[in-house]
Amino acid sequence: AVGTNTCNGGLHVIAMNNPLNPVFAGCYSSDGYTHDVQCVLYNGPDESYNGREICFASNEDTITIIDVTDKTNMVQLARESYSGDRYTHQGWLTEDHTHFLFNDELDEYRG
Repeated sequence: AVGTNTCNGGLHVIAMNNPLNPVFAGCYSSDGYTHDVQCVLYNGPDESYNGREICFASNEDTITIIDVTDKTNMVQLARESYSGDRYTHQGWLTEDHTHFLFNDELDEYRG
């Protein structure tokens, strides 16, 4: 879940093993507010992460990549900002997991 008042605004992870009874599974709040996130069972060019649960988070002024495989020990893999960042709004991985396409909600107004 994103956009909540829990987990200091970061990732609020919910286990959906039983969709009729979702259960809190953990927090990742080490990189501030997460506006949007896509979590996948990774199958991309970095083979060392294939088969792991990886989240690509749009965190206001960065794209942050987190390995959430172990919900008790989520690990930030990368955090990148970009020139002219104003509000990293949302993004999506390409089908082959080679690129993360994202947009900035305010760069055209404040750029």
